[in-house]
This record gives sequence, C-alpha cells and structure tokens, in this order.
Amino acid sequence: MWKRLEPYKSSIILLFALSLGGVIGIYIPELALKLQPIGKIFLNLLFMIIVPLVGVSVMSSIAGMTDLKKLGRILGVIFAVSIVMALIPAAGIVGLATLFDPAQGVTITLTEDFKSGGGEMDFVSMVTTSDFVGLLSKSNILALIIMSVIAGIAIGQSGEQGKKIAESLNGLNTVIMKIVSIIMIAAPVGLGCYFAATMASQDSQLLLTFARAIAMFFAATLVYFVIGSCFYSWIGGGMPAVRAFWKNAIEPSATALGTCSSLGTLPVSIRAAKAMGINKDIVDISLPLLVNLNKGGVAMIAALKIVFIYSILGLDFTIETFFLTMLISVLSAIIVGGVPGGAFLGEIFIVTTLGLPLETIPMLVVLGTITDAPATLINVIHDLNATQIVERFTGKFRSEEGGNAVVERTTAETTTEVA
Repeated sequence: MWKRLEPYKSSIILLFALSLGGVIGIYIPELALKLQPIGKIFLNLLFMIIVPLVGVSVMSSIAGMTDLKKLGRILGVIFAVSIVMALIPAAGIVGLATLFDPAQGVTITLTEDFKSGGGEMDFVSMVTTSDFVGLLSKSNILALIIMSVIAGIAIGQSGEQGKKIAESLNGLNTVIMKIVSIIMIAAPVGLGCYFAATMASQDSQLLLTFARAIAMFFAATLVYFVIGSCFYSWIGGGMPAVRAFWKNAIEPSATALGTCSSLGTLPVSIRAAKAMGINKDIVDISLPLLVNLNKGGVAMIAALKIVFIYSILGLDFTIETFFLTMLISVLSAIIVGGVPGGAFLGEIFIVTTLGLPLETIPMLVVLGTITDAPATLINVIHDLNATQIVERFTGKFRSEEGGNAVVERTTAETTTEVA
C-alpha cells in the first residue's frame, strides 16, 4: 500500500500543509497573519522565475520547429479550445443560476466608491510594451509570449547560427526547470503559510451574506472539476489520458488553491504536463499561452456575477442578455490577467459593458474575492486538459501505460479510437 502511495508523497504533504494552514487561519488568525510574509516569499520566488521560464521555453520550442504550418495549427487549436472551454462553464452556471436564484434573500450595504476607467480596454498595452524592459515584467506576460514566438521563429529561420542559439536555449530551459524543482521543495511551507493568512483575512459576515451564491459556485465547480476534467482528458487521448491526468493533477490543483494564481502555478503545471507524457514541445508552447487565454473559471464566475447582479437589481435576464453574458465571459477569460489582484478589471469590464450602476462593483468584488480559489483551480487544471486536446489535434499524442510504455498515434488513428 505504501509503495502505491509513494508517487503521491509530495502531493499528500502539500495537501496536509494546506489543511493545517486553513485550520490555523480559522482558529488562530493572529498567528496566521504573522505567517503571511513566509508565504509571500515563496510566491515571489515563483513569480521571479516566470519571465525567464515563459520566454525561454516558448523560444526554445518554436526555434526547434521546422514545420511552421504545425505551429499555426497549434495556435489555432489553442484559441478554439480556449473559447469552447470558456463557453461551456459559463452557460452551465447561467442555467444553474436560472433554476436556483443565487441572490434570494441577499441584502448588501454599499460602502465603497469606484471610478470606472471610461469603459475602454487598452488592447495595445495588453499585447505590446513601449520598450524592451517592459517584457521583463510578469504584468506584461502576454506581450512577452508574442515577442518570444516571433523570436523563436526568427531563430528557426537563421540557419546554422540559429541552431547554435536553439541548442543554448534548450540547455538554459533545462536549468530553469531545475530551478523550479528546487523552489517547489518549499511549497508545503510557503503555500501553507499563505493559505493560513488568506483564511484569517476572510470576512465571515460576507460569506454568510453571499452564502447562496457561493455555495452554488462551489458545488458547480466541484462537479465541473471532476466531470469536465474526465471529459476533456478523454477527448485528448481516451482512458490512458484520463489516468495520466488524475495521476498528476493533485500538485497543480493544490498549488492553484494555495496561490489563487494561474500564472503562479505555471511552473508546476508545466512539470505536471510533462509527467503526464504530453509531448515536451506541445507543453512548452501551449501552456504559457493557455494560462493567459484558457480561463474557464474566470468565465464561470463572470457569468455568475452577471446573473447575480441582474437578480439583485430586479432586471429581466433576457435571451439577448444571455448571449451578451456569453460574450463578456469569453472576453473576461481571455483578458483578465493570470496573477492575483488584477485591479478589478473584470468587474469594471462587466459593469461598463452592461451599463450597470458603478455602485454594483463592490458586490462583484466581494463575490469574485471569495470564489477566487476555486475559479483558479478550474483555470489551472483545465489548462492541462486543453494541452492534452491540443496535442491530439495537432498531430501525435503520447500516453503512458503501466508507467513505461509510450504509445504514439496519428491524429486519424486517435480519432478512430475516441469515436
């Protein structure tokens, strides 16, 4: 029995640390708040490695690809998968909220004033920076990815000189992944302390006020986490892919719950995806993109926020509103950043797009804050599923049977098996 549990040793320790941190946060909040700096140090270590991890992994993978048509297929599948995996949870939570009014009996007192930014989304700043130094910030991760893709293509087209650079990038990528492994040794202590401080800072009165909506979201998240993950993995490679996913899903799941950051969990997700047997090049190209584009949890909570606010204000949720909610949910999933504290961009986007009173923004902030952890869990875990799907529909996939055998199939063969 102990031998069977050996592969899950680190995950079990991590889950125990999170549980212990939660207990300390609830029953000894004074101590929990003092532990917060330890948790922040661990998070900062993860954030410090993100820029080189993303830049080097994307450049090295693309630089080694001689088939640019294959790269185009990968990017096309990533966008398609991201949109579909945002629409499914958003539509599901709207249907659930329509059957069970999430705002029934809720009374809220507005105590904060918010100013909108004019309702305009600065797409230029999202995809570019004004100078090179801007690429070295995790706040501009999407711009970094775009430039890394361009640089990778340039390296791949530079002949023998490009090959030398590509080889150096591969070696640097190996070193960076080793750094990630060293940092993750401190994960149980860092995440446990951070989670303890998070639990200590929660306002229980807000939890009671929003009990119905929160309970609905948590229940829907749990069901979608299990059923959705199995379904997406099955699409990505049948039952072998499902087994490989659940064998490696605990560590990124626990990290997502502890950090509440898709981007902060990226190093752990990359390591888990490779352990699942997914092609290394697919992982290095897809996951950094998916962490910004594929946010089913964000789409899910955005849809719930809209239904919740419409119910609070007594507005009719028409079919036109439904389609607009789907559009907002998809855009929110793509636009909202992968790091904690996105300056309430998602809330402002919802309110200004729908023409709702600005006084409703605090309601959305409260709802979003409490549901941040499970929403991040969906974001992170379905990035792994999406990577499996991307691998299947871009040529070949690899799956592990019995921990050793590696099976390679063409897309046509995989289609026949799954069908």
